[in-house]
Amino acid sequence: MAGSRLLKLPGEIREAIYHEVLCSVNNKYHAVDQHNKYVFDLNLLLTCQQIYQEASTVFRRDNIFVAIETPWPATQQHVMMDGYVPIVIKDVAAQRFTHAHLTVVIGTPIPVQIGQPMQRFVILVDDLQMFTEMWYYTDLTHTGMNAHLKMTLKLRDPYSKDFEQKTIPKAIQRKLLEPFGVVKGLHEVEVQGEHYDSVEKAMRTQMKVPYPKVEKCLEEATKLKDAGNEALKNGKYHEALKSYRESFSHLFIVVDRRRRSIWGDEYFQKQCQGGQFDGENAQLLRLVLRIRLVSNTIMAHLKLEDYEEAVFWGMRTINLLQNSLDPGGAILGFPAAPETGKIYYRTGMAFKALGDKMKARELLRMAVKYLPNDPIVQKDYTALAPQLG
Repeated sequence: MAGSRLLKLPGEIREAIYHEVLCSVNNKYHAVDQHNKYVFDLNLLLTCQQIYQEASTVFRRDNIFVAIETPWPATQQHVMMDGYVPIVIKDVAAQRFTHAHLTVVIGTPIPVQIGQPMQRFVILVDDLQMFTEMWYYTDLTHTGMNAHLKMTLKLRDPYSKDFEQKTIPKAIQRKLLEPFGVVKGLHEVEVQGEHYDSVEKAMRTQMKVPYPKVEKCLEEATKLKDAGNEALKNGKYHEALKSYRESFSHLFIVVDRRRRSIWGDEYFQKQCQGGQFDGENAQLLRLVLRIRLVSNTIMAHLKLEDYEEAVFWGMRTINLLQNSLDPGGAILGFPAAPETGKIYYRTGMAFKALGDKMKARELLRMAVKYLPNDPIVQKDYTALAPQLG
């Protein structure tokens, strides 16, 4: 009955309905921890033959799949958990899946026998950039990893007959290949299947662009931090938060709402050569910048009266600090000690605004250790003292 009513509608309206029901955007489940997933309801395809044909055409147009194959079982988990890339199909179903426009085979130049078949999983092209960005940051975290890897990109139209294999439209080829421009330093890259040379050339040209130098990363991060501070002073709090997020990105720290992914520690293990920070330790500079950015991010949330977000940002850093110190301990000789004190102070004031005076006093007691000569910190700490009698 539902199928017959649907078929009475004009074709363009039916197509719009198919799109709303079957497009990836409307089938994406946004999880609280940001490990999102897709849950497609394909019951519409079971209605009748005509609806199956019409809806399948729309589904294939709106959802382009990419299969990824590697010999390493841990890759899928790494992509899903560390890269936050939603995996659409995995395990046996992925091995059987034949509707990918692109198959990405990642291995070593000399195949390694590990006693089990290639691991295969499937993602949507909409999430391919997330996958390649994760790969970008992984190579920065494990310096030189890509030099030991070979990548083969296999393009094919999965819906055409083998004897009439069609060339994938150029716009789709760009969506499939251009994200790999950020994957650099591979031992070998091969592109198979009918494709436009110009699209492959654009990808390879971008691959040759070197990673940004550590010195440049630190300078850009500092500029953006300073721009955020200026916006904060002028009451442009959302603009300040945007600048701080961009500053984090130059330190290879990805901030997306409450998610903060830290990459590239190994890449910053060096002395700066030339530029604004010549001769200084890059990793130490990065750490100091991180703490300052966290402190100022908390301040922006306080100004916005978004106290729960201020608490979240503050406690994440405070918990990391406390896990590395004795209870009640403080690193007073650290170059970013004043900013660390501000993190304790501002987080404490957020707790106070939320009505948790006990937690606020605990944090302000630590803030006083870091900022013993700050009269405002001392005053607010004293004001939170238990009232006698």
